[in-house]
Amino acid sequence: MSIIRREPITVLPIKPTYTIIESYYVYEPFAKVNIVTIPERGGMLGYYIEEFTLTPEEHEILEKLIDILTEELEPTEAIEDLRSYVTKEVIRLANKYRSVFKLTGSRRAKILYYVERNLLGYGPIDPLMRDPNIEDISCDGAGKPIYVWHKKYESLPTNIIFNDAEHLNDFIMRLAHKAGKHVSIAFPVLDAMLPEKHRLAATFGTEVSPRGPTFTIRKFREKPLSPTELIKSGVIDETFAAYIWYMVEKRKTFMIAGGTGAGKTTLLNAFSLFIRPGMKIVTVEDTPELNLPHENWVQLSTRVSYAIVGQKTSEITLYDLVKISLRYRPDYIIVGEVRGEEAFVLFQAMATGHGGLSTIHAETLDYAIKRLMSPPMNIPPAYMKLMNIFMHIQRVVKPKTPTRFKIERRVTIAQEVANYNDYRTVMKWNPLKDRHEMFFKNSVLIKELAKQASLTVEDVVDDIQKRAVFLRWLIARNILDVWEVARYIFKYSFDPYNTYKMAYEDLKSLGVDVEALIKA
Repeated sequence: MSIIRREPITVLPIKPTYTIIESYYVYEPFAKVNIVTIPERGGMLGYYIEEFTLTPEEHEILEKLIDILTEELEPTEAIEDLRSYVTKEVIRLANKYRSVFKLTGSRRAKILYYVERNLLGYGPIDPLMRDPNIEDISCDGAGKPIYVWHKKYESLPTNIIFNDAEHLNDFIMRLAHKAGKHVSIAFPVLDAMLPEKHRLAATFGTEVSPRGPTFTIRKFREKPLSPTELIKSGVIDETFAAYIWYMVEKRKTFMIAGGTGAGKTTLLNAFSLFIRPGMKIVTVEDTPELNLPHENWVQLSTRVSYAIVGQKTSEITLYDLVKISLRYRPDYIIVGEVRGEEAFVLFQAMATGHGGLSTIHAETLDYAIKRLMSPPMNIPPAYMKLMNIFMHIQRVVKPKTPTRFKIERRVTIAQEVANYNDYRTVMKWNPLKDRHEMFFKNSVLIKELAKQASLTVEDVVDDIQKRAVFLRWLIARNILDVWEVARYIFKYSFDPYNTYKMAYEDLKSLGVDVEALIKA
């Protein structure tokens, strides 16, 4: 079998027997992604990277050039565009040592690409890091293909393999350096954030991972998904989104339950856009992932300490941060994910009138509630009512063709907490019709809020349905960008009557039966 060897990795070629399902560039024309079928794996799909190859002479030039760069580049102040700076320096050095390098035409372009890839980027996995379709990158050890989680195709093996543990350890040390952290035999576990806010977890050597070094990168979305994008993709519908919008505006609390990769944080971020502008928000997370448009927002994240002799005096936990967040007098406390004693502090905060939003890792709502009441969270049953709404999001399988399926995400159920052991279903996903069905008549919160405002239940439901119409208008006008959606939501918060009127009239001009939408 012909194999392209580029130390320290092996890149498997695309065989003639493979069928290419889809191809796209992640860095044109240098790096291309091919989604292929692998017959020897029973037709399993693979994620195969194609890059411009270097000749042995070009490899030698690249190594010499990087050596000279590392020696001659002087430390400078923070540079806004580091890539442009390094590119200029490469060209300067190529001209200075033109008799040695002889960089002309396509050779210069290839060398510049590999300098950028290896010096500033992520080396062999740089194309994977550039691909916006990739959510996770994981390496289970040397001699095994790196796996990716693709938005469209889910888990896929790549054609990139680290040849041995030594090279993989070196690569993990490089990742640690990028994250400003230390990893070694003495401290073999790494939990860090890369400069682009990607989450990095790794093990070094064989101290805690007997089969060798490993790493996983959870990529960060610089621009989070908006509520309208989630509605358009079917994760939620506009009526349920409008219901959550109304409840969040009234400072009601909710918790999102779901399994790994279900989309809990994405949904939490989208629903956080419904918080009125000007409200004081404090977010507490292990790794900063939430990204809000609000100005009055304080972002807190934990800090891990690797102190000597087991001392952890400088470690800052979620529990510490949730406690200190109360000093900020927040209107809303958002905890990225509750796992321990910080949950109790969050519930205490909600008992004193703070809005609380969070997620929890659980496969069902029943398991979520049992986790909350069990150690180490230990939420008393009497406190459960403080979390007004529980909802569950999960990945569901939908047929794409007679032989292929696609995985999508759906919020499958939402329940209000009337009392401990009394949960009222206000929304349920119908898998046969792929539709979210609302049950306003079951809502205790709507009745409670109507009474507080001297309104009828019908008045509150009408308000929710008007918000649903407004969200439908945003989708009709293809307003999906998260920051633009936030701007319109804020506008609605300040002037609901005129903003709704504008959306209503525009929808009618598009031929939409708005009255039917309101009655639905």
